[in-house]
Amino acid sequence: MDLSDQNKKNRISLFAKHAVKYYIVGASGVLVNLGLLYSLTEFVGLWYLVSYIIAISVSITLNFTFNKFWTFSDSKNSQRTIVIYLKFVGVSLLGMGIQLGSVYLLVESLLVYYMLAALISIGIASGINFIINRRWTFGIRF
Repeated sequence: MDLSDQNKKNRISLFAKHAVKYYIVGASGVLVNLGLLYSLTEFVGLWYLVSYIIAISVSITLNFTFNKFWTFSDSKNSQRTIVIYLKFVGVSLLGMGIQLGSVYLLVESLLVYYMLAALISIGIASGINFIINRRWTFGIRF
């Protein structure tokens, strides 16, 4: 194996490590997200889309914190934390739009239970968010 092959292998390994950590963080965010969505809708009586906006907003901040200090802790990004956070929020808002649109269509058009629709929409948005956040927000180029 020459140096080029070893370098490629290391980049793939780093990508896999980041992906696993990102999805572990994401899974905890899903638990917070769905827990808040259910609680605010069923116990507080908010409309499911209002509950979902609140739930997504809380999980965005928690996910940023864990991703910054654990998932991408090896990032050489020299930007201030607030700049990175604002980028993360921007990407997350894109994901939020995807999630809200998907949930609305699934619930209102296909009569899918709102909790299942939320889970499906999270799956749709998470891959897009990972790629954009890894490259643009945290500055990792592979």
